[in-house]
Amino acid sequence: MKRRLYAPAVLFVGLLSAQIVATAHVYLSNLDLLQATEAVMHTGYLTVPNAIVAEHLDSLTTAMAGGLLFTLSIGAGLSLFTLIGAWLWDRAFGRRRKAVFFYLMIWAAGLALVNDNGLNVVASIYLVVVPLVTGVAAIQLLPARTTLVSPAGAFWPVSAAIILALLWGLVLDRQMFSNIRDNLLLGNRAGQSITDAYYAYTLFPAEAFKSLEQKQIRTCVLGGTLNRADWIRLERTVRAHDYLPLPAGFPADLTIGRDTDKNRFSLGNNQHPVLIVPDGEFLGSPDKVLTAYSNHLDHNRMFRTLTLACLLLGFPLVLFSFLFSVLGALPNLFFNVAVSDGIAAAFCIVVGGILLVPVYQGHTATVSPANPSTAFSAPSTITRIAALRQACQDRRDIAMDAKTHGLEKSPHIAERYWLARSLAWSKDPAAHTMLLALADDAVPIVVCQALWAMGERRNPTAVPEIIDRINTSPHWYIQMYGYRALRTLGWVQPRSPQLSY
Repeated sequence: MKRRLYAPAVLFVGLLSAQIVATAHVYLSNLDLLQATEAVMHTGYLTVPNAIVAEHLDSLTTAMAGGLLFTLSIGAGLSLFTLIGAWLWDRAFGRRRKAVFFYLMIWAAGLALVNDNGLNVVASIYLVVVPLVTGVAAIQLLPARTTLVSPAGAFWPVSAAIILALLWGLVLDRQMFSNIRDNLLLGNRAGQSITDAYYAYTLFPAEAFKSLEQKQIRTCVLGGTLNRADWIRLERTVRAHDYLPLPAGFPADLTIGRDTDKNRFSLGNNQHPVLIVPDGEFLGSPDKVLTAYSNHLDHNRMFRTLTLACLLLGFPLVLFSFLFSVLGALPNLFFNVAVSDGIAAAFCIVVGGILLVPVYQGHTATVSPANPSTAFSAPSTITRIAALRQACQDRRDIAMDAKTHGLEKSPHIAERYWLARSLAWSKDPAAHTMLLALADDAVPIVVCQALWAMGERRNPTAVPEIIDRINTSPHWYIQMYGYRALRTLGWVQPRSPQLSY
């Protein structure tokens, strides 16, 4: 049993260390966001996240739940590859010093990569703590013999992993994640709980390593070295780009003042100049200048890439490792290692195949081009979802068909989700009524798409409805989509009455 649980035990230790780091990471980020949110609210702007969400920003529970994103991505990837490296060092390289030097070179390259655009303390902590803790656990817990020691012992888990990768490769396309959500997760309570947790907590860790350009609302202070004309022009310009001007004294993402050369603006952060640009360049192309400013301050660019890679590769393999070990533990009580590994491999393939079936059906579902509307009344939920998705992609007006079949009241979340998106292209007056109903849906992802569709319809009369939902919704995702819809409609934050030159 000890041999069987070796890999899960080591991975658990690695994931635990990642969770501790991630909780601290998200907690400190949340405190910074709370400070910025309070400043924005104090100055009188529409705030995203709103006051309801801001109440939980100093909660350790929120930080722990948000930190799971980093634990199951960068933590899973680093733990898995450290486990593999430690086992190879002991079993394949005989604990030679040259192998240690090789590993140190890889580690140093990783550190250099995440610090390529300036010192990134948080990313460096992940790359130091997780491999170190996992490596120590891997060496200390390594039994004299493990199921991975011999080529025969590695045959079954490696074969099962390859077969599962090939099977799931059948549904690999741009819509794979939405297919998994629509046809696997949203079709059962457990999957719905996972989806709800994702939408409830993932924006907290995402905020922790976004670039300024990716953030929805940024703060700005217009320095005292500006003359009145500059101040008025810049206040309007930065506000139109969601850099919200705050009174002097508040911490801000951007501070704008006059350079010693009076024909240039100085853009700085934390009293440190970042960019010096001519007046005409900034006022003529503020998008370009603000993007360059964001890029200069973006220390998390490679860390985001590494996190995504670990989420796509490390997390599935860690999940497979736990599943294989658990499924092999019971047969191991009655059979030898080879037989129990074969049984565990077969179980893993069966479980993976069962989970794949609805995803594959959604991937291959087609709608008759001759009369696509008939698919809305098909007995198969997968067919109806495929029809709504196709209608959305084709930008067809399906308001009348949807009303006829009562799709806005469908018990299936994915159907209401794709109906909301599809109504963005409808000219029928009934579409607005259905969107208002969907904007009050009990499921956040449906509300998000209803708000998005309101923005895409370019109807400015929807602005008050959207603002009301931003102010009253307890879900950050809903507020985010609502704010995007407002900006699509051309809405701009009004000038704060607390600001004057």
